[in-house]
This record gives sequence, structure tokens and C-alpha cells, in this order.
Amino acid sequence: MMTRNFLTFDIEEWFHANYDGVDFSKYEGQSSNLEANVDRLIDICAAHDVKSTCFILGDVAKSKPQVIKKLFDAGHEIASHGMAHRLIYPMHPDEFRADIHISSDVLEQITGQKVVGFRAPSWSVKSETLPWFYEILADEGFLYSSSVYPAKHSLFGIPDFPRMPHYPLSQSVLEIPQSVMNLFGTSIGYAGGGFLRFFPAWLIKKEIEKENKRGRPVFIYLHPREIDIHQPRLELKGFDEFFHYQGISGCEEKLTGLIHAFEGSFLRMDEYAKKVQAEVPLI
Repeated sequence: MMTRNFLTFDIEEWFHANYDGVDFSKYEGQSSNLEANVDRLIDICAAHDVKSTCFILGDVAKSKPQVIKKLFDAGHEIASHGMAHRLIYPMHPDEFRADIHISSDVLEQITGQKVVGFRAPSWSVKSETLPWFYEILADEGFLYSSSVYPAKHSLFGIPDFPRMPHYPLSQSVLEIPQSVMNLFGTSIGYAGGGFLRFFPAWLIKKEIEKENKRGRPVFIYLHPREIDIHQPRLELKGFDEFFHYQGISGCEEKLTGLIHAFEGSFLRMDEYAKKVQAEVPLI
């Protein structure tokens, strides 16, 4: 039986990020290559007959509804990434509920279809948010989340979190956590974002194959800016600047190579969550 994988995109502007001490509001309203980058991702998916899951910011949907309509019309899942890329763990539960309610409503008005998936900006679900995070998602009608980094990171992560998709606290909200590998005794991501851009394609492919042999699905994730060498640049310093921009020139080629390597295994996350909920064999 084939282990399923997921191709996911976080649809946000080039200035949507979370770094300490950086005022991102000053970049709002500046020129953007987002629509052209999304068009390119749609073409890549079409060339390989892959349907992705797209976690979309409500602010992006409000300012560029045509981009969301293009993704929806091409058969990609429209899921929520919150409203304005706010971290989850500083929020009060009522703030989080309002944020996902409003952002989902914006998306649903464009597509006419219920939003059932959520991804926290910057993997910002921590242990202290667990008592209310999944409960609120369930109340708002979500079927799944893809929000947890099951390892230690300076900004996020839950190191002892199970690495298989599972129901953490609710029998109605499935968590599909990020995949991590063991590197010199440290658990670290490899299949998306800065991790995917940094590690060589052969290593990423090997790790996905290892996880699939264990019966664990893996999701690849990218932001549209990560295939754009001509994007505007944030004023970052040191490691933040390196991590945010390294590997962009070869990212599209790496992405298409991985899609080709695992062609036929990709499933939209909403379809996977519905099959798991119904206990349908994932063939």
C-alpha cells in the first residue's frame, strides 16, 4: 500500500515573516510578485498532475482574491493560514478564535466552499497552547491542522510531540505534523522552507523515502517567494538573512525534482483527513 505525501504552499507576501525586532508593517502595500509566483506554482503542479494544499492568509485573500480563485479553479485545496501571519502562542484563545473565524470567512466568500484545514504561521503552536488550540479548531468546524514542529527550535516546537498524523486532544481535529530527521543527535526539519532550500535534494529524497517506509506521510512546503530570485528583500541581519534567502536560486529545480521523484503519492490534506476520519484505506 502506497504511503501518501502532501505538497503544500503557504500563500503569503514576501514580507510576511516573524523575526524578533523587525517591523514588517512598513513593507505592506509595496510591490509584489505574488501572483506571478503562484501562477508558476500552478503550472508546476499541472505539469505533474498534482493537487496541492494551499494555506492562505486572509489579508492576501482580501487584497488579491483573483489569486485564490486561480488556485481553487485549478483544483487545489484552499486552507487557512490565519489573517495576518500572527503567532499563535502570544494570542489569547478568544483572539485566536476571532482570527481563524474571520480569515476562513474571507476565503469561503471567494470559493463558496468550507475551509477545513489550518496551518499556524511559523509553526507557532507550543505546549502551552494545546489546552485550547484544537478545541477552538473543532468548534470552528476544522477537520485538521498542520501546525506542529515536533522538535526544539528557538522560536517554536514541541519536542515530545508524536511524529505521525494523529488526534492529539480531539477526535475531530487531526494534526499532520512537520517531518523531522535526526542529524548528529538533533531533530531538524528537512522538507520545506529554509530547510528544503539548505539541504541537498538527495538527502531530502532519502529522508522522505525512510519516513514513507515507516508508513509516515511527509509534506513538502514552500512559500511563493522561495522560487523568486527577483523578489524585494527584507532588512534582515546575520543568520536571519542567511536562513531567509539561502538556496532560492535552485529552489524551483529542487521542488520539481522532488515532485517527480514521488509522483503519484501526493494527496490533498483535506482528502487525507476525511479518509482517516472515515477509516478508509489510503491506497
